[in-house]
Amino acid sequence: MVDRRFGLAEEGWSASARDFVPEAHRELPMLRVYLPFLGSDGEIVRWSQYVDVEEHSASLNWFEATDRIAERDPAVRELVSCMGELDASTADALREAIGDLSLRCLRWVGNGEVPLPDSPTRMFGEDYFEADLVADDVKDGRRVPEFAWDADGRLAWGGRLYPDSLIVAAELPIFRQLRNDPRLDSVSVRVDRDVLPGSVGD
Repeated sequence: MVDRRFGLAEEGWSASARDFVPEAHRELPMLRVYLPFLGSDGEIVRWSQYVDVEEHSASLNWFEATDRIAERDPAVRELVSCMGELDASTADALREAIGDLSLRCLRWVGNGEVPLPDSPTRMFGEDYFEADLVADDVKDGRRVPEFAWDADGRLAWGGRLYPDSLIVAAELPIFRQLRNDPRLDSVSVRVDRDVLPGSVGD
């Protein structure tokens, strides 16, 4: 069944960035947080090493942005998507933003972390299980839950399967904290224009 709090279609991919957070959070300021890549030696490589994310909209597509760069710097083609797996700096920044908020989350059942629930939540044509977000869900080396939200409409995020980035909706103090965090590559979302393109991890 579809989680009506999100107001999402049961099948297919929505294009609008705002559709990746619950309806109750869509009036909050939003940003796109870019998850780093992995280099050939396993080192963390941020998007901003190759692309000035501040000069692009939140609709930025990695492949389009780096197409010309790859001609003069082939190393960009050797980068591997993190597939939604958090590095230490990103995990720390997200945990600090969450603070003492209690969040629920949706995780894709295909990860095989728990037995398939009797009534999974169907979102964008995929099945997810719902649970409380716990500290171990946001830590180095752990795949971030694709969707998370609080009951009071203060913080939420959403992304595609194996996300290369997250759309985050947050009340202003949390928004500013994330937007100004030097550990993160991020850009503000314009809800009337921006879309979430396919993930590099797809």
